[in-house]
Amino acid sequence: MEKDYDGYDCLRYELFETLIPAMLYKGTEKERNEFFGFLKQDGKTFIHDMYQTLCEDDGLPYPYENSDFKVRIFERGGVNILQILLPSYNPNISDILRAYFIFTKRGNGRDTRRYFLIKRFKSGKIFILYANPECEMMLGEELTEHIEDMEYEYWRLVRSYAKTILWEMRENKGNSANEIML
Repeated sequence: MEKDYDGYDCLRYELFETLIPAMLYKGTEKERNEFFGFLKQDGKTFIHDMYQTLCEDDGLPYPYENSDFKVRIFERGGVNILQILLPSYNPNISDILRAYFIFTKRGNGRDTRRYFLIKRFKSGKIFILYANPECEMMLGEELTEHIEDMEYEYWRLVRSYAKTILWEMRENKGNSANEIML
C-alpha cells in the first residue's frame, strides 16, 4: 500500500501543529516573547529557516525559497492577526492551509496570544483548529463553504479568539489572570 504523504508532509505537521504551539505557549515568558518577536519582525525568514532546519535534520533537500512563505500582520475589530501563508499543500492528506496568531495588547503592554490553523481535511472539509495553551488541537468552525472569502475567515478567527479567551476566563475563575493571558 502506497502512502499519500511524504517526509515533507510530516515535517509540515510537526512544525505547524506541534513545535509552533509549544514555542508560543511553553517555556519561560522571555522565550515565548522572543519567539513571537521573531515572528513579528521577520516571520517569513523565521518560518523558512525553521522548516529548512527540520528538513536538514531529517536529511531531506529543502524544496522552498524564502519567498514561498508569506507573513503579514493586520487588524480586524481591534484584534491583531499575524497570518502565515504556506506553500501549496498536499491534497491527498489532511493538510494545513494557513496559520494564524491572534493577539491583543493588555494594559500592561503584554500580548494575549492564541494560535489557530486553517486545515483542509482529506474529506475536503475545511475547519479552523485552535491550539490551546496545553498544545491540544481543538476543532472549530467549518469554513468549507467560505474558503475563497478571506474576510469571512478573518472575522471567524476573531470570533473564535474572543470565545476562547472568554471560555478560559470562566474555566480559570479562581486562578490568576496571568495564567490565562499567556
